[in-house]
Amino acid sequence: MKKLLLFQLLFCVTVLSAQYTQTRVLHVKSENITQFEEAVVKKTKMFNKEDGSIILTYKVLTGDNMGVYERYLVGQTNKSYDLDRSEELKYWEKNVSPYADPVSGQQRWMWEEWATIGEQAPPKFLTKTIIRFKPGMRDHISRYIYRTGKVLEKRNPTAFRRVFSPVSGGDMNILVMFSGFDEYGREWSNIDTTWEEDYNEMFGWEQQSNDEMLRDKSLREWNGRVRTTLERLDF
Repeated sequence: MKKLLLFQLLFCVTVLSAQYTQTRVLHVKSENITQFEEAVVKKTKMFNKEDGSIILTYKVLTGDNMGVYERYLVGQTNKSYDLDRSEELKYWEKNVSPYADPVSGQQRWMWEEWATIGEQAPPKFLTKTIIRFKPGMRDHISRYIYRTGKVLEKRNPTAFRRVFSPVSGGDMNILVMFSGFDEYGREWSNIDTTWEEDYNEMFGWEQQSNDEMLRDKSLREWNGRVRTTLERLDF
């Protein structure tokens, strides 16, 4: 009974303290880009400048969806979904939606805080990696993400990373990882050791190769990892 109560308490604390992100992916025809971006700028100034309503807009630079816009409503809590956003939605439908076509429906994601690296503001560029794993194999992927993050922090103190898991609106057996930077010509710290040496020193002899083997076995055979690059638009 005590174990059940403890589990319920931990579950409630996790849910109540979790942060969420809501995403929307949009395709805009070339002849509508100027009107779309001007409409988004105006909407952002009207509705999306306060904490809890901030939306970041990125444009995809590589991959099959090159050119689409990805919109991220960040810093959400479970209570955020009780808010009345009807005026904002009406404005979107009337003034922005005519210039854009949804690529997919809205999706909600939970921020995996344990995988976070860096406290800086969202960077200019993001490398987005979608990791698709076999059912029941998430632990191997999460372990590898966590451990590589610790090595990355040591080797690059200015690194940025965020990881999200799906809550609603899509495939539940995925994790999405964002690594960020502000310029392509950035330099890493000068370190005499190799990545593998640091990894094995932190987590044990031959642990990197073992973790990589378990990671690869956990990935789906088709499109197990897909990576694209995004650029933030200052709306």
